[in-house]
Amino acid sequence: MLPLSVVFAALCCSLSQAVLLDGTWELARIFRSGTTARTRAVPIDSTVYVRLTLETHPGGWMGGRLYRRYYGQPEGSKIEAGPLRGTNRFVIGVELDNPTWQRARSAAWLVGDRLRLGTPLVPDADSLEFRRVAPDAPYAHTVVEVVTRQ
Repeated sequence: MLPLSVVFAALCCSLSQAVLLDGTWELARIFRSGTTARTRAVPIDSTVYVRLTLETHPGGWMGGRLYRRYYGQPEGSKIEAGPLRGTNRFVIGVELDNPTWQRARSAAWLVGDRLRLGTPLVPDADSLEFRRVAPDAPYAHTVVEVVTRQ
């Protein structure tokens, strides 16, 4: 049996990590793999743009809202998220309507002051990077697409 202090420290660490995710996050970079490496700014209406708002609740679970533009078509969804035990990662779940209805789940983790997510929110992406923004910040006109060579 683990000492109570170890259990308490682990619980506090996971909760403090979750609190760091509170706020509004805007898609900053889309990572893809391709035949030619390049970095370019892409207008948000010619790709899939995402903004998340996350809020931690008692017990470590998180809720929030997803705003997504799928090639210019606006879409919103409720977010349900929680810690992935034994890691410093979280599982974020949303329901998406485009291109077809689906329940999407993605791992999320902090890298410095950026939030990284897996692929289901943007088709053909390898991973996504979000930056923190003010809740009332204007939407970006472009997002950076980083293509790495396969």
